[in-house]
Amino acid sequence: MDTFLLQSRYLFLQKAVFAMGAPVLFLYNLDTPRGSRLRRMCLPLGIRTKLVPPQAHTLTLEDLTGGAPPPEDGDPGFSEEMLLLAGFTSAQVDALLQGFRRAKLPPVPLKAVLTPTNLKWTSVQLRDELLREHQAMTQGRAPEHARDGE
Repeated sequence: MDTFLLQSRYLFLQKAVFAMGAPVLFLYNLDTPRGSRLRRMCLPLGIRTKLVPPQAHTLTLEDLTGGAPPPEDGDPGFSEEMLLLAGFTSAQVDALLQGFRRAKLPPVPLKAVLTPTNLKWTSVQLRDELLREHQAMTQGRAPEHARDGE
C-alpha cells in the first residue's frame, strides 16, 4: 500500500477514535488484578480501555483498532503484557505515565502508540519490534527498526 493511502487510513482511524470522545488503551495479557488496577486508574483520566483477547493478536492494528472481531480459531498469540495507545495526545500520554507513578503500578515495558508505520502490523509483529527495542535499550545500543511490511 502506498504511503499516501496508509497516511489517509491512519488519519481516518485517528478521527474515528477522537469522535468516540476518548483515547483508547488496548491491554494485552492484562486480564489480571494488575490490569484491573490499570483500568481503574484510566477512568478519571478519561481514557477508555479495551482488553485484547489472545486470539486477536494476529489481527492488524488497523483491524484491531477499527473494531474487527478476532478470528474464532486465531493463534494464541503471546504472553507478555503490552499496551497500545490509540488516539492519545501528548498530554494524555504524559497523564497516563504519571498515573502509573501515582498509583504505584509497575510500568508495562512493552508499550507503543498507534502510528502510520505500525498500522499494518499485527500485534505479534508490534510485540517483536518492541522486544527488539527494549533489548537494545537495556544493552545500551541503538535499536534496529523493522522495515515497513516486515
